[in-house]
Amino acid sequence: MSIQAERQAQEHRAYNDALQYAALVASMGEPCTVYWDGESIFVRRPDDYVPADSQVICVAQKWDDRTVQLRFSGARSEWVKT
Repeated sequence: MSIQAERQAQEHRAYNDALQYAALVASMGEPCTVYWDGESIFVRRPDDYVPADSQVICVAQKWDDRTVQLRFSGARSEWVKT
């Protein structure tokens, strides 16, 4: 995960939507990863393909029955109540 890529991705209009969707998917018990390829943001489950030339922005995973952890680079996490 790259802090620089995350900062670039934050400027994308779908950034917050991608994080919300990743948290929703993870709340159902399936971890997922948010990718950024310099133009688009993708949310992928473990069995999905990884977009070409993309970087990991965030990993979303269920923490407990009501919480999802969004893990970013630099050992930073956000906690989302579901």
